[in-house]
Amino acid sequence: MNASYWLRIMVEAVSIDKLKIGVISRGWWYIVFGGAERFIHEVSKELHSLGYEVIGLTQLINGKEIPNISYKLLFFTETKMLPIVSSVKFSLWAARVTNKIKPDIVLVNSYWGELSPIFIDKDIPIIAIIHDVGLFRSKTYRFDYILRVYILRKIIDRSRYVVVPTFAVKKDIVHFLRANPSKIAVLGFEGVAGPFKKVHDDNEFFDIVQVGRFAPNKGHLIMLRAFKEVIKEIPNARLWLVGGKSLKPQHRKYFALVKQLVDEINRKIGKVVVRIIVDASSVDPYYQLADICVAPSIGEEGFGLTIIECMAYGKPVIASDIFVETGVASPERCLIFRRGDYKELYRLIIKLNKDKALYQKLSVEGLKYSKKNSWKNVTVSLVKLIEAASKR
Repeated sequence: MNASYWLRIMVEAVSIDKLKIGVISRGWWYIVFGGAERFIHEVSKELHSLGYEVIGLTQLINGKEIPNISYKLLFFTETKMLPIVSSVKFSLWAARVTNKIKPDIVLVNSYWGELSPIFIDKDIPIIAIIHDVGLFRSKTYRFDYILRVYILRKIIDRSRYVVVPTFAVKKDIVHFLRANPSKIAVLGFEGVAGPFKKVHDDNEFFDIVQVGRFAPNKGHLIMLRAFKEVIKEIPNARLWLVGGKSLKPQHRKYFALVKQLVDEINRKIGKVVVRIIVDASSVDPYYQLADICVAPSIGEEGFGLTIIECMAYGKPVIASDIFVETGVASPERCLIFRRGDYKELYRLIIKLNKDKALYQKLSVEGLKYSKKNSWKNVTVSLVKLIEAASKR
């Protein structure tokens, strides 16, 4: 009997009056295109499909709309204000609404130090979901990170459980936040929705795809430096940079720099060989288009969801060594390069373009690994914690 069967049995064992689950996330998938936001959306969808009453609370940014969803989603409409003020106002609103609707339990996307748990009534149990705390290792460590450490410690103390994707994230939380290890539950993986077979749009190009929000830790500049060398040896190469654009000032500056370099490359080549795709409604067409996917992150990663998503389309992946630490990449299913080393990345792209046997091997191994990762399996693990932490 598979995991889905036992999950249905667990849900049916709950009393007729199903659990009401609140879900708080400042960003939400289709509004913000990030791994933590995708996690929250997919888990909410799965929980609703299993009969739980799910009520999501999020921030509506600049009037963005999302497609129809199965569960209930309430919005705090952001007005024009400083990001830190907007964040605090959202947290107070989310706590106030939560205290009013009285859910049996609340899941909180605590990745960015979401404040609302501090203001939620003490009799409402909370599970904090922390995607990663790699930002504390960042060379750009600033005062706001120190403040975030303080907030995250408060949130962890308030929560019944803290859910993380990998043991690497658990280690960081224990180290940086002095958290009780027994309170931290490790999923060991994140979910992926995909065809779980090779799907490819055949064309005359060699398409390289990087998916990830436009933020300094994602390594777009490394990718662009490598691509400037790649295009000299693979004239039909194209690079697609697909991701969400953050509202943070430092991220906007970074995006402007990425765009400037892209324009320079295209101008030098004399045609468009690098394309930037911002806030795509779906990333699936780009995985389908890809010949290979690259994940050149230099820090602040908790898992690497885009790597599995690419594998689910039967495409080989080249990843920086940070993803070996998170557990999603290994030499058996990826080509690995030292983070920041654009010359090594360039060499691996050339190697994968020429070595068809290696290309096929990585495609098969990656596809095999992706099939073990599904949102339903993630929900199986999460349901056990929800039932244990809820008031019943």
